[in-house]
Amino acid sequence: MLYLLTNDDGIDAPGIRALELFARQLGDVIVVAPDGPRSGFSHRATVEGSMGLKQRDAEHYACAGTPVDCVRVAIAHLGIKPDWVLSGINRGANLGVDLYMSGTAGAAREAAIQGIPAFAFSHYHRTQSSIDWEHAAESCHQVFQQFCQRDLPPTAFWNVNLPDPQDLKEASHRTMEVPPDPSSLKLEYIAHAEAVEYKSHYHHRPRGKDTDVQHCLEGATTVSCVKLFS
Repeated sequence: MLYLLTNDDGIDAPGIRALELFARQLGDVIVVAPDGPRSGFSHRATVEGSMGLKQRDAEHYACAGTPVDCVRVAIAHLGIKPDWVLSGINRGANLGVDLYMSGTAGAAREAAIQGIPAFAFSHYHRTQSSIDWEHAAESCHQVFQQFCQRDLPPTAFWNVNLPDPQDLKEASHRTMEVPPDPSSLKLEYIAHAEAVEYKSHYHHRPRGKDTDVQHCLEGATTVSCVKLFS
């Protein structure tokens, strides 16, 4: 089995190293990831001009494009034919409507469009929490093994969110398959002279009943089947 890995935090981020840690237990790995942070790039792709592509070694490529570019370049230019695309592990959750903004999810979505099954992995954490990436890798491995044999509809992908690190290590920790929360985010901006800055209310965002937002913020790992088309 061949696994294509990417992310939106950049090729040197600890999350993708954790992802590679468990992926190598499953099969062969090729990493094609952005050369720096590309969070919030959604499904943006580079269609004008060139972008750098640096081969670091036989299994690692740093791309100056977006997460979607990384998947496209890996398949169409490098000729990689992965059995799975794994995106993440993102530092921060990608829950509910975040799916429309997330570069982590964008890479998995592009894989689904290309007909390749994919997982997007993210890790929620409170501001004061420190992520144990080795434990996160083990948790993602367990989720992958649990869901990789499930029937995945065409043009769909699995979106996984680990809870706050303290909740993840609790003996009562659960993994739940739930739908993404469609609730809109609370929007607030702080004025700075002639500029405005978005103020996040992530932990206090609306929580639809029995959705990924509710259960992840209450301590469960959530798994959602995200369908691109009805």
